[in-house]
Amino acid sequence: MMPEDLALSPFGDGSVSDVVAGLQIVLQPVVEVATGAVLAVEALARFAHEPAKPVADVIAEAHAAGLGYTVEAACLRAALERRSGLPDGIRLTVNLSPNALGHPAITGVLDDDLDGVIVEVTEHIASDAAALRGQLAQLRLRGAGIAVDDVGTGYAGLLRLASMRPDYVKIDATVVAGVRYSAAQSAVLDALVTFSHRMGAAVIGEGVETLEDLVALAEFDVDYGQGWMVGRPTAQFEPIRRLVVATCLQTRSHLLQRRAATSGSASYTHEMHAVTSAFSTATGLVEIQTAANRAATEIGIDVIGVSLLGEDGILREIVTNVGTVDVAEYAIADYPATLTALETGNTVEAHLNDAGVDPAEKLWLEQHGHASLLMIPLLAGDQPVGVLELAHRTHRRWTTQDIAHGRGLATHLSHALVRITG
Repeated sequence: MMPEDLALSPFGDGSVSDVVAGLQIVLQPVVEVATGAVLAVEALARFAHEPAKPVADVIAEAHAAGLGYTVEAACLRAALERRSGLPDGIRLTVNLSPNALGHPAITGVLDDDLDGVIVEVTEHIASDAAALRGQLAQLRLRGAGIAVDDVGTGYAGLLRLASMRPDYVKIDATVVAGVRYSAAQSAVLDALVTFSHRMGAAVIGEGVETLEDLVALAEFDVDYGQGWMVGRPTAQFEPIRRLVVATCLQTRSHLLQRRAATSGSASYTHEMHAVTSAFSTATGLVEIQTAANRAATEIGIDVIGVSLLGEDGILREIVTNVGTVDVAEYAIADYPATLTALETGNTVEAHLNDAGVDPAEKLWLEQHGHASLLMIPLLAGDQPVGVLELAHRTHRRWTTQDIAHGRGLATHLSHALVRITG
C-alpha cells in the first residue's frame, strides 16, 4: 500500500479505536443440503466507517499499518460473544488468517472451551505450515472444528490442504454459482467433493444464490450450503425459510427415487462390477454372503443385510456381513419407512440425528447400534421380494454414489434371490 493510500484508510492515524467502535457482527446460516437443517452460522464482521470498504480490504489495510492482529482479535472477540445467543446445537464459525493463530493478540481471545466453534482458516498461505498444523491440532483438542475457506481460488495446493486435515472444506462461490451451466465448474466441484470426502472432510458450498445452485449441490454430494438464497447475513439468528427447507427435502427425495438419474462421481469401479457379477451368478446363500462381505469392503459400509419378505408381510434376514443373522421377525406394517420403500420401489433412508426420522426405524437403529440406514427394495419386476439394508455405526449422509451402488447391488441380488428361492 502506498503512503497516500494508507492516509485514506481507517488506519491512517495508526489507531483502531474508531474502527473497532463501529464493528458489528452479522450471522449467515450454513444448512445441510439434504434437510435444510442449520449446521452453523458464520460470524461476519461489518465496519461502519466511511467510505465503506469490503472487510477483506479493511483487514489488509490494518495489517499494512501494523495493526492487523489487533483488528482480527477485536473481530474474533465480538464474534465469540455471539455464542451464548445461538439455539442449542447450532455452531458458530469464525474467520482467522493462518498467521494469526499463534499471535498473542489472538491466543488471548480464544477460549479454552471451543466446543461448538468452527475456526475457518482463510486461503492465504501460512508463513510456517508446520506451525499452523500444530496450532490447528491444539484448537481441535479444545473442541473446535477446522474449516479451510475459499477452496477453488488458488489455494497453495491439494497436498497442503490434505496435510491440514480439515473437518470442513468450503468451496468458493466462483465454483458453486451457476455450476449447472458450466462444464469447467462442474468438473472442479466434482473433483473437490471427491477429494474432500476421501480426506474425511465435509464440504460446504458457498455462494448459493439461486434454488438451482442449491439443487446442484445436492446432486454433487455437497454436504452443506451457504449463500444469500439460503439466508442473508442478519444481526440476529433467523430460522431458515420454508422454501429453502422444502427444496432441500424435495431434492433429496428425488435423488432417492429409483428412476432418478445420479450426478457427480456415481461410477462403478472394477471391484464393484465384480461384486455385482458375484450376486448375479450366486446359486446359494453362501455365495450371496461372500458377495455381501466383499461389497461392504468395497463401498466402505459397516453392515450389509439382506431380508426376504414373506407372504405374511414379515421380513426375515437371511444374510449379513457381520456376526450372525438376526432371527427376529419384523412386520412391515410396524415400520412405515420400510413399507414405503417396498410399496414405491424407492430407496429410503433413516438417520438417528434427523428430527423427522420414523420412530419405529429410530428404535431399530438404537437397538442395533446404527446411526444411519439406507433401505433399497428388492424387486421381481414390480413386486417386492425383500430389502437390501446398508447401515453405518456413525452418521453417514448417503451419497449419490452410495445410492447408485446400492441400487446396482439390489438389481442383481433380486434376480439371484428369485432364482434361489424359486
